[in-house]
Amino acid sequence: MPVDPEEGLVTDLMLGLMVAFGADIIILVGVLWYIGNVTTLALVTTTGLIVGVFAAWIGWRWRAIRRIESADEPERSALDELTHRYATGEISEAAFERKLDRLVDIEDRTERDEIDEERAPERAE
Repeated sequence: MPVDPEEGLVTDLMLGLMVAFGADIIILVGVLWYIGNVTTLALVTTTGLIVGVFAAWIGWRWRAIRRIESADEPERSALDELTHRYATGEISEAAFERKLDRLVDIEDRTERDEIDEERAPERAE
């Protein structure tokens, strides 16, 4: 069954099944327990199983939606990640400056290497 994040975490189908079958079965077993035809263990087990199945279904949908949404998000650049870590207070200002200088140095070296690679064929000719 494909997951559409636009439907939300709990769909109409899930609510319908829970009301139509889950709640009805729990009420029926509860009534049977009340009049003495079913043990307390049967009532608790039935309720636990029904609630557990629906909770597992919701959990499965949550995981599938998170997977789809995380695949849609673009990867953050190293600069974005560094800025985010500084903004959230994960690293100090001094550490931010050090890491930023190192990041700029790496980017400068990468750009120089790319320019050298582009010029290499020109020199060979």
